[in-house]
Amino acid sequence: MILNLEDCLEYLAGLRESPVKFTIEKTDATIMNSIARQCFKGTALTDRQSALMHEKLQTYRDQFINLDWDFDYAVNQLRQPLRSIDRSKYITIRDNRIIVRFPFSKTNIVSIEQVVYATNSYEYEHAKGSHEHIFPYTESAVMHLLDKFASKEFTIDQVLLDMYTEIKAVHAAPQQHLSGIANGKLINIKDSLVPIIKEELGELTNETFTQFIDRRFRYGFNYTQPAEGTTLAHKIACRTGASYQSKPSQESIEDILTALWQLNRFPLLIVLDKNNAEECLHAIANYYRDILDPSEQSVLFRLEDADAGFNQLVKDRKLNNWVDKTTKIVYTSTDKLPKLLVNSEWKPSAALCFNSHLNKFVSSYVEFNCDLLLFREETMSPFRRHWWPAAN
Repeated sequence: MILNLEDCLEYLAGLRESPVKFTIEKTDATIMNSIARQCFKGTALTDRQSALMHEKLQTYRDQFINLDWDFDYAVNQLRQPLRSIDRSKYITIRDNRIIVRFPFSKTNIVSIEQVVYATNSYEYEHAKGSHEHIFPYTESAVMHLLDKFASKEFTIDQVLLDMYTEIKAVHAAPQQHLSGIANGKLINIKDSLVPIIKEELGELTNETFTQFIDRRFRYGFNYTQPAEGTTLAHKIACRTGASYQSKPSQESIEDILTALWQLNRFPLLIVLDKNNAEECLHAIANYYRDILDPSEQSVLFRLEDADAGFNQLVKDRKLNNWVDKTTKIVYTSTDKLPKLLVNSEWKPSAALCFNSHLNKFVSSYVEFNCDLLLFREETMSPFRRHWWPAAN
């Protein structure tokens, strides 16, 4: 016997015993079985669910009538009052974070996932069962969220709409708003920063262009005109983030040192792995032998083995020097940050690391001081690979 719409659904889905087996079309099976199970568990229908099931059940009217069940009466009755649903959709600012709220929608969920990926947002939050999706309040999040949802009948805070308009204007005409390089000139650079840049790099010319591109992270350039070039120095300069992975199988140490020389990447910190420190130091010292005076280089660690060839190499090449403002290259190890470096006025602009597994203090030091971190290894550590933007 059926008394209401929920009874009809439960019998049709086989959740309750009936005199005959009901048949249901494949196109209806998923949605009707799902809602039937919901009713069977005691959850009330929403207005939309009720209307949809009332419509779909008409297809199976004859199966109920053949059992002499009063389908026309039951299908218009409800076991429980309709469940109210908050279908509000909005994007607002709360506690300095962006809150995106909408009832469940596969299409909107896909859009949210695309925004998370596009913004590389590790601060994204979503509690299971919640209709709220939380993003950091950043320009990137505003742009990508409104790109996806501005046309989807969401209620959006006016401050976000205004910011979105400004962001799109900047993207439409970056040379009018962003600092950087365009048409062979520095654009939108603070007057106080110009002499600092020129002191390091000189005037912007065809010869120094690659060096200016290379320093865009150092000086906060937001826009640079497309650059062409085939050299390794150009490739490093055009990296997409602070770090660059140099695979020994593809780039020789001589090529890397040449590129760093062409980019004028001094002062330079070289972080050696103790397992191959002698071999690496020998190659670097040989390269710079006729370029830099030994007094401009300093090795700040020794190997424990008193007979180690590394220690003798430091002595023979006269690399045991004090670190001061004239020092061009400082060598340290991956496992320890010398106090001398921390307390010294000497600060590197770039780091060449022969292992991406750095001691946490060494890692913090190079991340804070260097806008170019070159990791010299075939396979970067998972931490560096997932948390550092790689250029290649």
